[in-house]
Amino acid sequence: MNKDLIATALSLSFALLLPAPAGAQQAAGATPTPATTRTAISTATAPALALQIEHHITTLSADGITRTLHYTEHMLRHGDQVWLARVLPPHAREAAEHADGGKAHRHMDIAAAARWVQRNADGRLQLRLVNAHERLLVDVPQAEWGQVGFDGQWAAAQHLLDPAQIARMKPLARAAPAGARWYQGGSANQPVQVLWDNLGQFPQRIESRNAQGSQHSVTSVKRQALPGTLPWTQLTGYSHKEYADLLD
Repeated sequence: MNKDLIATALSLSFALLLPAPAGAQQAAGATPTPATTRTAISTATAPALALQIEHHITTLSADGITRTLHYTEHMLRHGDQVWLARVLPPHAREAAEHADGGKAHRHMDIAAAARWVQRNADGRLQLRLVNAHERLLVDVPQAEWGQVGFDGQWAAAQHLLDPAQIARMKPLARAAPAGARWYQGGSANQPVQVLWDNLGQFPQRIESRNAQGSQHSVTSVKRQALPGTLPWTQLTGYSHKEYADLLD
């Protein structure tokens, strides 16, 4: 699958997964949930957890071609730090280097790098990219966050979806596991249903399909055992670079 298709599919996935703001829902003809009846979502300190995230995105273009994108990520949330890493096939980096002429002739694959977000004591966020293959740590300034797919929202980074968005969504009677509940948001043309784990404070499943049936997205999230060693404690000896250095 080429890079343009991946970029398009990723943009589509974010558009499908994120509930539209209340103003956007109203403009689309949907009725936003009144503030007085918003769902009570837990705002307790987010517990430490490890997650496996499976993304499935299907698009049907006007030329009749169906394109499917599937990828997996691992997420670790612990205190004021979040680590998100793509699951790569064995030897994927070596194959890419061989095709591109070796490390010296290629830029770092940002999508394949782990993303490490830390919230400092003053509330400011720090974003770094981690390339384990090249043992490289890259500091990303706030002005460049959008270039690497980070919107700067701590709540979204910590929970995958901001709990405040869930609180604005409509509770559903759809059957759900104990401790979880289905909610619906989005718009009339592109509804989104979220199975929210209130204790763990993360979405167990996110489903969206547009009214035309040409765009369909499902994200499944499962808890995993917490690792014995946190990944950000294993960066001794890594080289440091600024994000601007990757653009040379």
